[in-house]
Amino acid sequence: MQTTMFQVIGRNTMHCAGCESSVKFALKMTPGVRSVEADYKTQRIRLEYDPAALSVARVVQALDWIGYEVEEVTP
Repeated sequence: MQTTMFQVIGRNTMHCAGCESSVKFALKMTPGVRSVEADYKTQRIRLEYDPAALSVARVVQALDWIGYEVEEVTP
């Protein structure tokens, strides 16, 4: 398992607990994801996943599909 942190950037940001839930739901439905934590106050998403089953590019694509532009950051 690998843990990666993402920062929401761009115009659309998470602004409430509902946004956090949307992010968690979208990523938990992605094969290879073990756990997701999202925080609208910091605009950070912490993801634990299997790198053999899921790439960072696929995570970025899944988040883009629900309207969030993200970049990978160091914790």
